[in-house]
Formats: sequence, structure tokens, C-alpha cells
Amino acid sequence: MIIIYNSNRKFRIWAYTVSHSSLILRSEMKYPDQDNYSENISSNIDIEFWAVSYINIPSDLLGINIREVNEEMLPKEISRELLRFDMKIFELKSEESNYYIIAGGILIGKNKWINQDRIFSYSSNLKHDVILFQSN
Repeated sequence: MIIIYNSNRKFRIWAYTVSHSSLILRSEMKYPDQDNYSENISSNIDIEFWAVSYINIPSDLLGINIREVNEEMLPKEISRELLRFDMKIFELKSEESNYYIIAGGILIGKNKWINQDRIFSYSSNLKHDVILFQSN
């Protein structure tokens, strides 16, 4: 089990591209003139998954703890067939519930792009100001 990322920020499903099997979860940045602004939330945090074969998460996650787990920790109702081709199991814990994503890899990046930037023209890995974590 590898702990990847932990945050008390709110994340939401930002984009899912079927043709690329890509999922993006985002915690939106706040601007200085918004309520509850702080330097800690002055950037977006994007969590990108690629080669996604399974998603079981709600649209909004209040706080998030991500870890990579092994097959023995995967709930029995999730097919082991989804683990072919060296797929990884990511467990996301939010508000005392566990959710799972099976994907080829994950990248967590920090950026200051406005909300509509680059998602609609997204066809490969996004560029970030800072990479916080990457696993292929």
C-alpha cells in the first residue's frame, strides 16, 4: 500500500474523456477577492488518471486521501479482470467512505489556469506549474 496524496480540499469530477479513458478530478483555486481565500487554495489541484477501466466515486469529494492498494484490498464485487495489463488500484477515501478507481497511472499537478482552460481541447497529459506526484 502506497499513500499518494492527502488533502482537506473539495474535489469534483472535472472531466472524463471516453475516447482517451482519462479522468480528471479538480479542486478549484480561489481568487483573493473570494470568501475563505488563502494562499493554500490559490492554485487548482488536478488529479489525472489515464487508461481508466473502473470508476466508483461520487461527483464531489470533501477531503481526499488517495493510496495505491493491492488486489487483496479490492472489494470482492469488483471484477479482477479489470486488473489486466498492469493496472493499478487507487483507493480514495472521503468523508469516511472508500471509493475505487482502476487505471494505468495517476498524476497530481498544481496550476493556476482558469476553470475553462484546456479541458475541452484535452487530448493528452495536461501541463502543470508543479507536479506533486506521478506514477506510471
